[in-house]
Amino acid sequence: MKLFLKGLSTLSTRAVYMIYVFFASILVVDYFSDTQKYNYTMIVTGVVFLCTIGFYVLRKSSLYLEKLNEKKCFFVLVIICLAVKLTWVLTYKIQPLVDYATFYYTAEALSKEFVIDNNYIALFPHIFGYASFLSIFLKLFGASHMVAPIVNVVLTTISMGLIYVIARKIGGVRTAITASILWIVLPSQTIYNMFVLSEPLYCTLLLLIWVVMISVHEKLHNISIKKLLVYSILLAALLALMNMVRPIAAVPIIALVIWLFIINTKHIGNKKILLNKVVYVGVIVIGYVIFSSAINQYITLRLGEEIASAPGYNVYVGFNQAESGKWNMPDAELLFEYNNKPGWTAEDSQQKMLEEAKNRILNDNIDFMKLFSDKFFVFLSEDSAAVSYAEPALDNVVRYTVASNIFYYFLIVTSILGVLIMIKNKTKSVLFMICLYTIGLTMAQLLVEVASRYHYSATIPMIILAAFGINYAYNKKENIDINKKA
Repeated sequence: MKLFLKGLSTLSTRAVYMIYVFFASILVVDYFSDTQKYNYTMIVTGVVFLCTIGFYVLRKSSLYLEKLNEKKCFFVLVIICLAVKLTWVLTYKIQPLVDYATFYYTAEALSKEFVIDNNYIALFPHIFGYASFLSIFLKLFGASHMVAPIVNVVLTTISMGLIYVIARKIGGVRTAITASILWIVLPSQTIYNMFVLSEPLYCTLLLLIWVVMISVHEKLHNISIKKLLVYSILLAALLALMNMVRPIAAVPIIALVIWLFIINTKHIGNKKILLNKVVYVGVIVIGYVIFSSAINQYITLRLGEEIASAPGYNVYVGFNQAESGKWNMPDAELLFEYNNKPGWTAEDSQQKMLEEAKNRILNDNIDFMKLFSDKFFVFLSEDSAAVSYAEPALDNVVRYTVASNIFYYFLIVTSILGVLIMIKNKTKSVLFMICLYTIGLTMAQLLVEVASRYHYSATIPMIILAAFGINYAYNKKENIDINKKA
């Protein structure tokens, strides 16, 4: 049995890595096989330049900076990140529109009243998560469209610090420096800071969750039950808060379970570690359910009506083959047709949409392979959605569109390199869990409404994997001592 479980661990590890490589390779081949693509030559030239000259410069820069005082280097990176992101939002300003306006005006209402009347938020309660967070700052600094962008900049800078911590644990100071630089330079992230949106907040929470998970993993073999319970409850609270902002907490939870019980085999033959893992995951899941229930009750109290628990509308839209699973007016009109019925609650409407989703799946003769393929490319094929949203405020849309996609495909290519190094060295570190998160997020997105900007959090694993690949591409296996096998 012990031999079987270790074999399963190795097989599963390689399978996940190969799935990532397969997905990423499909994106690269599909994108660059279309020679008629707008600005194709410029994009190809840019990606090749970054994969050669950029790769070399990043590697040499990180080697040089590694030799300096680490605290000073980290401080400089933080200042640069803050300066770059802040300069952008102060230079390019835009009024909140569509979804971003919903976030802003909900936050403004919450900053003035404890209970607000907004049935739309009851339909999509995750809007409340970010809006309630933003309302704190609107109450402190007043109602201004610039509050959200500046808060985003602060969150982005905190995220850079957390990326540094994670990358340092995985690949040392060099990898941490490279990952931080990649985050600072990432065009789409910088542009998204202009808007009133939840991505910077939930990604900061996600990174904090990973930092805590890594800390627990390092101590799991000898940690006391008391400390383990504290960490588990903390993680449960953070996961519930993240889910309140963006309902994807199931993805990191499942990734953690797979990593702990299938990939990491240190519990085999060690009852203490096995018990610690069971307690750890058990308390996280139970705590998450309790915290989520309390949060839902709180949102219901603030809205003055029961919130929806079923994601019926999102599933219904996700299986609209004609629209490739994207938002569309007919599906939205159907939701509001039900929601406007006398006496119907948000939960009633979403449950009815869930029934409609089941009918669509069973009776619409959907070509699932084509639908999932289309959604996959909608979700991941480009990173220029931020430019489209910001178009009214930008001075050169083409420049930023090209820059966003060049850098995005540079990340994809170098992240493939990072994963190939992990395969070669049979790495079962936390990098596996981070890699699995990207796959899990992609698979989850195939089942619901899809949009390009929803891959925002997937760029974080790409950055960490890319930084790892850039810094360890030429190292011999025996020199990569940070890759401890499970």
